[in-house]
Order: sequence, then structure tokens, then C-alpha cells
Amino acid sequence: MNKPEIRKVYLKILALLACPFILSGCAPKSECTVTRDHAHRYVNPKTGVFTYISNFEYLQHDGYEWQEDYITLNKDDIDAFKEKYDLFYGPKNWKYLYSRMASKSDYLEFYYEYTTDDYISQTDEDGNECGYWTTTTHTGWSRDPYDSDNTGRVRLCHNRFYGFRLNYKDGKYKKEQSPLADDIRDFIEEYPYFDLDGSKVVGMEFQFKRRDLPSLRPSDFNVFRAPNLANPDLYTENTQVSMSTK
Repeated sequence: MNKPEIRKVYLKILALLACPFILSGCAPKSECTVTRDHAHRYVNPKTGVFTYISNFEYLQHDGYEWQEDYITLNKDDIDAFKEKYDLFYGPKNWKYLYSRMASKSDYLEFYYEYTTDDYISQTDEDGNECGYWTTTTHTGWSRDPYDSDNTGRVRLCHNRFYGFRLNYKDGKYKKEQSPLADDIRDFIEEYPYFDLDGSKVVGMEFQFKRRDLPSLRPSDFNVFRAPNLANPDLYTENTQVSMSTK
């Protein structure tokens, strides 16, 4: 086997190691001729979010589309890309992150509870049908304040956000999630990487009389801090972020 052939085999092996994806043998690939280790830009056409995927030439992946432009990588870059292959760099995608914050609003859920009498049909050892009656309690949360089965328990639901950073420890990179925060700008400097979800619903419960439920609004509760949507800028007094492409 000559050197060019050895190089091709090496790149194929490295690509499989660097990208923990389930690859389809029939998925279309680009005709990229770059021989050194690199990462192409992939863009999500629906959101505009872009990220870089190392040594990966498939034209589509998980909603992202391959782009011709790329960045070159060294060994440390490749190790880092293995850990953040499913993330994008937040400061370069701030418009999307801001719109995601703006799309999340507080809402109310109402706890319901009711019982039903259910007949359980069975067949005995002789093949005869038999059965018995049992009472089943059904509980849960809904957004309907007029449900006649509401108990008066109310839950205020609020979205908080998270990001990731990479820590280098014991010779390898490890992904670490940030604490939850009401505004992405609270942590984007320290945790600059994100996935397409990046939020979690938290809640606080209250008790009201059932007749009062239809008149309740999330704005009646002043228990959660809202993100600063009046300022669409990433940079504020408390935010200093590197604009590295990685």
C-alpha cells in the first residue's frame, strides 16, 4: 500500500473515531479534497444556527447541512470536537439564542383529580369469564382552568436555560453543563456551547379556590426573574465573550 492510500485509510479511521454518529452507508457525502484534519461548517436552514463538525463529510446531519468553508484542526482540537460534536458556539449564534429566550414565556398548569369505577374482565382456569369492579384515581396537570376536576392546586411554569463548557482533565476533554439561569447572558461567558434545546421547565406551586382559577395569569405571580428581552444585544456590562469560531 503506497503513502496516499495509507493516508486515505488513516483519515477514514480518524473520521469514525472523531464523530460518534450512526452513519448510513448510503448517505451522500461531499467531494471535499482537503487532506489535513479539519472541520466543515454545518448550518441548520430552519434556525440559521451553525456549528463545526470535524472530519465529517456527509452532506446532512441531524437537521444541519454541509458547507464548503472549514477550519483546520490540531490534535487538541480534534479531541475537543469529539466531546462537543452535538453543540454549537453560542456567541456566534446569539440571534438564535435570543429568539429562543423570547419564545419562552411563563404559563400556568392546573392539577386535576377524579375517580372512575372500572370493570376488570378475566378468565378463570376453566375458561369461564369473570371479573371485578375497582375504583381508579386519575391525577395530572393540564392548562385548562375550567376543568371541573381541578383541585385548586396551581403550578407556575418557568423556563430556565443552560449551556456547556469543556474541561480538560486527566488527558481528555469532558463536557460540563452550567447551572440553570433565567438569562443566557448570565453564563455564556463561562459556558459558551449550546444544544438546540438548552432549556428546562421549573415550577412553583400555589393553592387557590377553584372559582378563582380562570382569572389567574402568570403575571399575577412575581416569583421568577424574566430574561432581559428589552436589550437584544449579547454584550452588556457583565458580558465579555471571546468570538472564537470554535
